[in-house]
Amino acid sequence: MAFTAMDDEKPPVRRLVLKQREVIPVDTVARAGDGTAMSVPLIHQMNKIAAAKHEPLAEASPAPVGPELSPRFKLPEITPLDPPSPPGDEDAITVAGMLNRNHVAAVDTGPELIAMPKPRKSKRHRDFILILGLAGISVGSLAAVFRHDRQVMALALFGIVFLTVILAWIMYGVMDRY
Repeated sequence: MAFTAMDDEKPPVRRLVLKQREVIPVDTVARAGDGTAMSVPLIHQMNKIAAAKHEPLAEASPAPVGPELSPRFKLPEITPLDPPSPPGDEDAITVAGMLNRNHVAAVDTGPELIAMPKPRKSKRHRDFILILGLAGISVGSLAAVFRHDRQVMALALFGIVFLTVILAWIMYGVMDRY
């Protein structure tokens, strides 16, 4: 197979480049004191301007533009059943009154606090010390009798530790409070 000059040349490479992003400013930043920051006085001023624009339309009687709408599409007339209560009326429904009634109802339906009797003092500690003392005295007396033999002394020391651990496990691990 023969190589030609065409094989040595690199094929053209297409490089992809991202387009420059076009930034369109939507709103300008409001600075304090320039009159464009949203505030209650500015909202009231904008409402006055909007009301002034629509006043001439409200004075003129609206002319029917097309055929009259079906009664299904007309807005229903709402007549309030109860007139608003005058200020200072004691029977008027208020938020504070509702919150007060809700609080009273929550207290009435809440869980009852029942005074539980004071738990009596457990006698396990006293019994543990008493039994441990008796076991220690008995093992110690046996050790005193055979005090010349080192193996019996080591066995007595082991017996005291073993009895203490077993008694503690039985009294505090197995048995309930009494």
